[in-house]
Amino acid sequence: MTNREKIEFLYKEDGIRDKQFLNALIHDDFKLEWDSSSGNTILDKNFILNLSDEINANYEISYFEISHLIEDNSQLVVKYNHKVATIENPKEIMLIAKVVAIWTFQDEKIINGYLISKPS
Repeated sequence: MTNREKIEFLYKEDGIRDKQFLNALIHDDFKLEWDSSSGNTILDKNFILNLSDEINANYEISYFEISHLIEDNSQLVVKYNHKVATIENPKEIMLIAKVVAIWTFQDEKIINGYLISKPS
């Protein structure tokens, strides 16, 4: 799989819910810098793996509407809306965040990420 195909699987094929895929996709030395409404946070691989569990536990549906996907050498930029439906109300789809992510690959794995998000 190319780097672009991996990112497309992550977002378009619900790869965020697949912990085995995530473990293979993310480098052990992974670092994510996330600017959100809570401020700036530096996170690691375990955060992403735990996020997968959180999404599986709390949302019946979770999907990403990608508006931009740009690739340049070892980096991919993705702009998307994250939409979900809760387990309690699976028929109501809600926009929970607007996001821009920059992923950097090394040795065919994501080594660094930068995420900026805005709640809906």
